[in-house]
Amino acid sequence: MMKTEQVKYGRLEWTNIENPTHEFLLELEKKHGFHELDLEDCLSKTESPKIEEHKDYVFIVFHFPIRNIKTGYFVVESLNVFISQKYLITMSRGRLKKLDEVFEDMTSDVKERRRVMKQGSGYLLYELMYELFESCMPYLTQLSRFIHEIEDDIFEGKVAKDRLYDVMKVKRKLITLKRTILPHETIIEEIEHLHKRFMKKELEVYFDDIADKIARAKNHLNSMTEMINTLHEANESLTSHNTNRVIKVLTVFSVMMLPITFITGLYGMNVALPIQGEAMAFWQLLAGMGGVLVLMMVVFRWMRVI
Repeated sequence: MMKTEQVKYGRLEWTNIENPTHEFLLELEKKHGFHELDLEDCLSKTESPKIEEHKDYVFIVFHFPIRNIKTGYFVVESLNVFISQKYLITMSRGRLKKLDEVFEDMTSDVKERRRVMKQGSGYLLYELMYELFESCMPYLTQLSRFIHEIEDDIFEGKVAKDRLYDVMKVKRKLITLKRTILPHETIIEEIEHLHKRFMKKELEVYFDDIADKIARAKNHLNSMTEMINTLHEANESLTSHNTNRVIKVLTVFSVMMLPITFITGLYGMNVALPIQGEAMAFWQLLAGMGGVLVLMMVVFRWMRVI
């Protein structure tokens, strides 16, 4: 269901739209002269963040990770932004809680609205982007803690565990976070150069702050990727070692049972064999098989097989 909210200060108006319909976008096209391809992007899913500069406005698509409560994985949420000197229009599917919080602050807090919106649409965009990118940082922290838990289980656990599922789960999350956050490096760089038309030159410093935040996130993601790849290799090595150890035990057991199986099979044939008719034959055979087992255990021990 579509939802539209507006907040205004001076000549600047911020319109926040959730789940826009095709009919509503056609009205915006008539009112502001938006390009039809930009409006199509608002209804479809773009593969990566993008920025399109037009004569009277700039269209920007941002991507942010949202945690799926049921699966625990991240999904990509798009934020479409139309910006000019007089307005800022944001469109989403209503799943960006931080966007709603910032809009609520602008609506309910007069001082905050005056502080931000009096400096123009460019500064309002900076405040919004800063808060949204800041909301992504806890995801990195939580993922880093989970990686350290896997590391402790693999290297310090008393009982070896196969953490392959957890490792692959982390890799999937890292891929989503990289695909979502890292492409914004070039987007922020292009936004910094928009001061010639829509923004004050002083805003370059503020957007540099966001660029630094993305760069730190990039370094953190790359570091976690290297670490999880190393843990993947370590987990595979430990799993392979445990498997080989089990196979070794089973092989030794099978070899030790081989002569006993031969003896029981031999005396199970319907032919006359030594000591077969004696009263103590069963106990003699049992003692002989026990002696063979002891002898083989001594030999294996001497060869350091067991």
